[in-house]
Amino acid sequence: MGEVRPGRATASVTDDREALDALVNLLVVLADNKYWLGRHLSEWAVGAPSLEVAVASAAIAQGELGQARVLYPLLEELPFPGPVDPTERDRGYQVSLLDRPFPTWPHAVSGLLLVDGAVTTMLEAMVGGPYDALARRVPRMLEEEAFHWDFADGRVRELARLPGGLRQLQARVDESLEELLCWFGPPGERGVEALCGQGLLGRGNTELRRAYLDRVGTLLEEVGVRLRPESEESRLPWERWNRVQRRLDPPAGDRVSCPWCGSREVERVGEVGPTVMTSQWICTACKSPFERIRRRGRS
Repeated sequence: MGEVRPGRATASVTDDREALDALVNLLVVLADNKYWLGRHLSEWAVGAPSLEVAVASAAIAQGELGQARVLYPLLEELPFPGPVDPTERDRGYQVSLLDRPFPTWPHAVSGLLLVDGAVTTMLEAMVGGPYDALARRVPRMLEEEAFHWDFADGRVRELARLPGGLRQLQARVDESLEELLCWFGPPGERGVEALCGQGLLGRGNTELRRAYLDRVGTLLEEVGVRLRPESEESRLPWERWNRVQRRLDPPAGDRVSCPWCGSREVERVGEVGPTVMTSQWICTACKSPFERIRRRGRS
């Protein structure tokens, strides 16, 4: 979990500064993934394969957005630099799968399965924690997640039976599963260990990753999706891991370096700069902002 800068308020959740920073980071990551998953699913409320599925998609989207809305107020009580509203922030904390609307129904199905499955796994590890405001919210969220899982399970099985559906599902999993496995963090990550030490998280990185694979991997393999060897923890691309936004940076060939100091420790803070031809970046090494010309299909 990444370091969070001092914010507007102070909360006596824990006296451990490292654990508090990690908790704030985790909450904004959970909330942003819920928010953007709900936003993108809502766009399929009129485009799903059947009326029944469309109605259910609308309900799922409302549930995801509702869960985001119960998490964001917690950030107002904690040292989060804000703004809390993700549409007003330059930096997003969602996985790359949620950077843009789902272009096809298989993208929506895999997004619900992979992202919501990861968030549910993390929420389960937060049950009964000492932060009362969060402890009151998590059980209700997990009740809703049972319905979300049933819906995702049915859509995965349905998609796998359609002509070409399994091939599309395989492609979507190959694109995104690796990042979702990294989402739980590398073994021994200090922020996660601090959360575990304070009782705010009941499982470490490796345990969380195994629980996640048990959840989504079992279903995927059952319908015929092949999980690549890279699913093994030791083969994941930790060199590309962004610990603050909890997502993978682009591959080395696409990595951006700071034009001022040459560091590759940079973050994209805006998909579009002053013109549509550029994107906005900041160097976390020298703290300098800069712009980069966007290429087709990339930022």
